[in-house]
Amino acid sequence: MTTPHAPRRRMKAVGATGLSAALALTLGVPATFSAAHAQSPQQVEGSTASASGDAASRISPGLQKAEGQITVYVQFKGKGAYEQTQSAAVLARKEAPANRQAQVQAIAAQVQSQAQSVAAASGAKLMYTTHNAMRGAAITGDAAQIRALAERPDVERISPIIAKERMNSGSEIDTKTLATWTRENTGYTGKGVKIAVVDSGVDYTHADFGGPGTVDSYLKAKAMTELPSADSGLIDRNKFIGGIDLVGDDYNASVAEKSTPQPDNNPLDCRPDGFGSGGHGTHVAGTAAGYGVTANGTTYRGDYKNLTEEQLKGMSIGPGTAPDAQILAIRVFGCYGNSSVVMKALDTVMDPNGDGDFSDRADIVNLSLGGEFAPADDPESYMINTMARQGVFTVAAAGNANNYNGVGDTYSDSGSPANAAAALSVANAYGSTQPIDRVRATTKTGLEWLQGDYSVNFDYSKASADQLRGEVVAAPKRNRYACEAFTAEEAKALKGKWVYFEWDQDDLTFPCGSKVRFDNVQAAGGVGVVMAGKAERYTIGIGGNATIPGLRLTASSTKDLEKALAAGPVTVEMNLDYKASGRGPHSHAFDLNSSSARGQHGSDGFIKPDLAAPGTEIVSAAVGTGNKGVSFTGTSMATPHVTGIAALVMQAHQDYNPQMIKAALMNGASTPIKNEQGAQYAVDRVGTGMVNARAAVDAKVIAYDAKTPERVSTAFGVLEYTPDSGIQTVQREIVLDNTDSQAHTYTLNYEASTTIPGVEYSYPQQVSVGAGERKNVTVTVRIDPSKLEKTMDPAMSADQVAQDWTTGKTLAAGKRQYIASASGRLIFSENGREAIRQSIHVAPKPVSKMRVDASRIDYKSVSDKESTVTLRGTTLNQGGYRSLLGAFELGAVSDRIPSGQLKLPSNQSVDLQYVGAASDAPALKAAGKNPNDGSLFFGISTWGTWDTMHWGRQVQVQIDTNNDSTADYVLEVTREKGLDYPLVKVWSISGNASTVVARYPLNSAWGDTDTNIMDTNTMILGVPLKDLGLTAEKAQSIKYTVQTDTWHNDGNPYVDTTSAIEYSPFNPGVWFTGEESGVPGLFVDRDGGQLTVHRKNNNKERQALFLHMHNATGDLSGRKTANGVAAGDRAQVVKVARTIHDARFTDVPADNQFYREITWIAARQIDRGYQDGTFRPLNNMDRATMAAYFYRMSGSPQYTAPSTPSFSDVPLNHPYYKEIEWMKAQGITTGWPDGTYRPEGSVNRDAMAAFF
Repeated sequence: MTTPHAPRRRMKAVGATGLSAALALTLGVPATFSAAHAQSPQQVEGSTASASGDAASRISPGLQKAEGQITVYVQFKGKGAYEQTQSAAVLARKEAPANRQAQVQAIAAQVQSQAQSVAAASGAKLMYTTHNAMRGAAITGDAAQIRALAERPDVERISPIIAKERMNSGSEIDTKTLATWTRENTGYTGKGVKIAVVDSGVDYTHADFGGPGTVDSYLKAKAMTELPSADSGLIDRNKFIGGIDLVGDDYNASVAEKSTPQPDNNPLDCRPDGFGSGGHGTHVAGTAAGYGVTANGTTYRGDYKNLTEEQLKGMSIGPGTAPDAQILAIRVFGCYGNSSVVMKALDTVMDPNGDGDFSDRADIVNLSLGGEFAPADDPESYMINTMARQGVFTVAAAGNANNYNGVGDTYSDSGSPANAAAALSVANAYGSTQPIDRVRATTKTGLEWLQGDYSVNFDYSKASADQLRGEVVAAPKRNRYACEAFTAEEAKALKGKWVYFEWDQDDLTFPCGSKVRFDNVQAAGGVGVVMAGKAERYTIGIGGNATIPGLRLTASSTKDLEKALAAGPVTVEMNLDYKASGRGPHSHAFDLNSSSARGQHGSDGFIKPDLAAPGTEIVSAAVGTGNKGVSFTGTSMATPHVTGIAALVMQAHQDYNPQMIKAALMNGASTPIKNEQGAQYAVDRVGTGMVNARAAVDAKVIAYDAKTPERVSTAFGVLEYTPDSGIQTVQREIVLDNTDSQAHTYTLNYEASTTIPGVEYSYPQQVSVGAGERKNVTVTVRIDPSKLEKTMDPAMSADQVAQDWTTGKTLAAGKRQYIASASGRLIFSENGREAIRQSIHVAPKPVSKMRVDASRIDYKSVSDKESTVTLRGTTLNQGGYRSLLGAFELGAVSDRIPSGQLKLPSNQSVDLQYVGAASDAPALKAAGKNPNDGSLFFGISTWGTWDTMHWGRQVQVQIDTNNDSTADYVLEVTREKGLDYPLVKVWSISGNASTVVARYPLNSAWGDTDTNIMDTNTMILGVPLKDLGLTAEKAQSIKYTVQTDTWHNDGNPYVDTTSAIEYSPFNPGVWFTGEESGVPGLFVDRDGGQLTVHRKNNNKERQALFLHMHNATGDLSGRKTANGVAAGDRAQVVKVARTIHDARFTDVPADNQFYREITWIAARQIDRGYQDGTFRPLNNMDRATMAAYFYRMSGSPQYTAPSTPSFSDVPLNHPYYKEIEWMKAQGITTGWPDGTYRPEGSVNRDAMAAFF
């Protein structure tokens, strides 16, 4: 095997960064829920279903070959203490938790004992235990010792812990939250609801949480290790009711020396970047449940039911969406870095003070954290789904493409734990208003405030008051844009003044950059800049310079200043406190922030995210500032907005369980999210729409999918049909659940966001549901496979570019990948008004059904070099789809790893199945062209499909070009940030140094040519031979090794690997020519097409690997069948024989009754006759020869016979030992009762019938 190379380690490092659960500052998270009301709690998808009994099913066998330190969660058998000790009524939120402290403490003691035992047994370090939601322990230790823990009878499963990263006033109006507070007699403000903020801590001394609102109070609290007492004056215990710091300031899971938590009982947020920078958890908590801060910097103590829009807009920090809810802070992040204690935090939510009494349990969990591209079987997802069954609702951020250059429109970028079954995943949309910078003005017209945006490069925090104040004078008209230097005479009037000039021209273009203008003003003696703008909001800020302050005014403020200047002198004053202190209309109102992550598209039977909320330029509490606010953007900010609204729903519907709360929120998200062109975003981008607090609170009838109620939305999945399969209909049931005391009648209408020709939804035009009744509504999707086309989401951009942000260099650019879907919202209206909306999604894919029509490729003689095979089956050629075929010399075959033996079942997508290589250099040479212009292609199939290839799934081909057993080049399947398309990155390796040679699209084509790159298990890595330094003049053989890995395989060197495989690109053992497709390395795969299979003249039997790229997935279970192992429908292996036996036996003349049949079995080498050239047609057949017939008729499948014979009369050296053992393994024969097979015995007709 070749030596592993440097870029592989780089890939691991990228994975660690990408999955370190990030604070969603442009950030994201996960959630949970349970069954419908009046039903006993049901186990939801991804919850703690018992693993199978053997140790291999509980932990990856890869641990046996793992090296180094790993961190895992060891789940013990048995229910968590909450579920174990509480009644069904408590779990359904119908009763308060009963005090069962003694039982809980006994369970905790048992778990602690088990944890110490497993740590001692494995020589591992015990990080923490959980016992409330699930019984288990997190340990860090050597993988070789941890593996033995799977043998313990008390171990349920062992899962890797994946570190997580951290991911208002106008918004309350946009989402009808203010209207919900102020409703007469029924206003809801979250009173009595407890929200757990799992984050970086909370600054409870801030005025937004009822604290004293001074910097000194923050510093005093920071010195404590316990929460301040209620009478300390530092904390409002009516708002902030408790919490814990699980990690300490210095903790960072990604830095070994800082990865040990130092917990204490004071979850105060830290201020990592100096004064006023703002802490993530503090900001999040304020958005969910802050009281609000008035314009004069004091805590708002008024009645929210009487609050007006004008009063709300006048606040310096608006209230959280549930201003009367209480806050629990569970700190999981240090001042910097990521966290691996989210599991512990979720368990702590069930009993925050750890006394065994669950009465202090949180009702809702806010998780503004997560990891991009992470799978739904992440261990946090199990915990979240378990908590949902126990009545705790979790709201999670969808993510912000933090590690993808902020390009959120990237398939499956939204990862774990937001994609947990029970999670409510929140996207980040723009509200109708946005924060805006202000300056105070002194004028004769009475004008007091001007609005605009401050320059970026000047440090306003270090400027004196005199530096930020001055008289405004206009620049001379000849230099109206200040793009030219001012003359000495002009400078006299500008010296010591703030110079006013125009920023942009009438068409909103600007004649020069901001820095040159600021420099020109400074050179003329000016001390500040005021620029006249012609737009109300600009998408690009102004830089200015670092030495003088300045701002750009909005169009309306420009007009006000012009009038004031005409009336007399004007003085302006800037101040750090004035930044983001105003609000103005948003130019992207109810659009989606481009960084908000696209979710799953139905591959695993679900779609995400679930809904959207305002999360862009949200002003909330700034840590350590006393009473000031700060503006943050991200799904982390959208998530607590919804968390607070969930508290309003919980207050209004105290009998609703988490699933019902989720349904109410999703059903009521009635405001559509549209792009600038007016196209509505699809459900796998924004969910049902913008959250609507009033609609959610009013929801007495809810809708959810009958098959997966915990997900609420209805996803038919990715469906595969051949064009000739006829009209297909698929049905799903939507439950209409009426909790009201009166009946309701709805008319139904479907609003499409994405469409495909040949796909139609049908549903009842009207449905009535009685009081307290549940009724199923059938939705049918009708699919005509012959009309399917590859259509793009109209809100999607086809072209994308990957850039290095540090250098500005373009790394790759091309057409993105995408799938066609028919999706939208099913609208239930009552009395002409929308009442409920339900997300519906299907992704039908037309597929081919092609095969090479040969079980063996034969040649007429040893010297013959060409053989033709015919392609047969159902061709695909319609609407942007065309069936394609890759043909390779088979290099390796790999058995399926049982799913239970993988660290995560989703790792099956990189469990190698077949590997092969191909080169077009021989074909170029045969055509009279330069073979050095050829390319090398590696075909790979796996035992599991992937929704999309991304950083979390890693495939490499390590190439040894000089046969020194060390990789000289590596082909890495990877991504470049900003481009939603998997790439083949070519690395040159020299010692410990590695250099990127080039980047090519996977499958050798961009997204405008469909190669079935998503929801598949086949891929082709192509690279020009020149990139590898390979030439026909040298014509050397190479050795290649294929290796796969995932982010979720810590402690193992790989998920799967081959040994070194020899291949000669210029003189391969097998090469192919056929109908060219226009895609390098791929032929047209059509019925009646032909491939010519060329080979060396060396009398060596080989095998060909054919990848039918557009075939259906088929059965990838790996189970044994009569035709061999179930390996799916895309990969096909065919033997390439040395020569064909002459089918014309001397004793079988052409007029023989069975001449055709005998010739047929001879041509396929099922029967090779006798050495004298005869067939002996009248002889009886013995049982051994019959076994050979059956084996060869099945295509001589790969089979390794046992080392111990199954039959006493068939020894290992029997000429048909393998074939007879294969017959037994397939269940075709069981032999005789005495343990014999009797190979020389004749095959009677009754035995023949039994065999068949």
